[in-house]
Amino acid sequence: MNILARLFKLVPPLLRGGSGWGYLPLLRAGVWLLLSLCWCSLHAQSLQRYDPHFHLSAKNFCDTIPIIIEDDLILLPVTIGDQQFRFLLDTGSSQGMVYANTDVYPLVTLGNIISRDANNHQDTVQVVQLPPFTLNALPFSARPAATLSSERTLNSTPITISGYVASLMPRDAVSSKYDAVIGFDLFNRGLCAKIDRQQSVLILSDNKKAFRNEEKLGHTLRYKLKWFVPYLYVSPFVRHTDEALFDTGSTALYTMSRQSFDEHVAADLANLSKQLGADIERQVEGRAEGHLSIGGFGIEEKDEVVFLHLDRLKWADFSFTDLHAITTQGASKIGSQILSYGSILINPFRKRITFLPYSTVSDSIPTGEGQGEAPSSVQVANRQLGVAFVPQQGRAAVGLIWDQSQPYQAGMRQGDIILQIDQRLILTFADFLRFRFVKGEPHTFRLLTADGTEKTVTCIIKE
Repeated sequence: MNILARLFKLVPPLLRGGSGWGYLPLLRAGVWLLLSLCWCSLHAQSLQRYDPHFHLSAKNFCDTIPIIIEDDLILLPVTIGDQQFRFLLDTGSSQGMVYANTDVYPLVTLGNIISRDANNHQDTVQVVQLPPFTLNALPFSARPAATLSSERTLNSTPITISGYVASLMPRDAVSSKYDAVIGFDLFNRGLCAKIDRQQSVLILSDNKKAFRNEEKLGHTLRYKLKWFVPYLYVSPFVRHTDEALFDTGSTALYTMSRQSFDEHVAADLANLSKQLGADIERQVEGRAEGHLSIGGFGIEEKDEVVFLHLDRLKWADFSFTDLHAITTQGASKIGSQILSYGSILINPFRKRITFLPYSTVSDSIPTGEGQGEAPSSVQVANRQLGVAFVPQQGRAAVGLIWDQSQPYQAGMRQGDIILQIDQRLILTFADFLRFRFVKGEPHTFRLLTADGTEKTVTCIIKE
């Protein structure tokens, strides 16, 4: 029985409105409000027994940290004691995460919080403090020449982060590529950053002017913090804007909230009579029932997914043209694939995120104003998602499939459970994730259908 229920049993029946005592509604409402406030206070105290602020080992610094790109995710090499780990940089997470049965230790238990995953599912999870960890900086002589202009006035020293707070999450197969997560609180703490996939570096500085010259060359959007993560506005259709989470934990360049898509369509239909429509329906290339998003507390519910072929997606005055995307049940997102086309600058002091195309002409900037001219668009021409796999009772299953994809044409269907790929048995979802698909090569699947029969399908998964 929870605390509120126990308190309620102590209230006299006349205040609860029982036994015909209905003439005291205001007093009854007042008592309920008081009890509710007491419960919220007690609940809040049980969930906030920790200090979320972490500490940096230096001031006035600028570090260049190598990054590892694996399946479009940004992994940072860190050192704890004499051990090496890989931490995921996830701007869509408000704070860090670490997984049960981790080798990262010692962990200090701090309390509990209510955590919400990408699919809007929530649960109470334990909060822990990580041991101090050092971001493995490159030696000054080994840093790419293109990064030195950002560091010319600052001393460099390896940065150790202590007192970093993280949610303790169950270990799942998806997180097997990394040991923990660093969230957007890294930047909210007051660190400017440049993420450069082309040079394979993350540059961090506590100098608010560290990247000012490069910001002038790029395309900047202001962001607002919602649940302590950055949301900004992009334009998927002409005269339409969409609030999107900047989320490096998501790999797709852009996914659109299904709710947002429906609102865009309704607004577009209303504007057709004014000849101001964006012709959204023309940019829809298919629909399918399924689910593909895997959150910390399970997969999203089955629903209709819309397959889109966008004329362009605008980030400020920059356009990503010929872009395939899908809808999702969660928030719209700009994901880590944006780093395939340019570097990202994060300025938490001015709440700005700048996209700097790689083809920008910018030599090392010695002093004063920046030089160069940024392009205004890039053609993405990415392939549409054909099939997605999700865990289903511990097994790997087809969560979503597009009827124009090669796997569908070969006979794969939503709900099929994978038993074997080529000669390898697939007994768990983790087995599936460990299987390495070869780009452009067909693989043979033995599948269990929804009606309990087996079938064999040969198709290309990785194109």
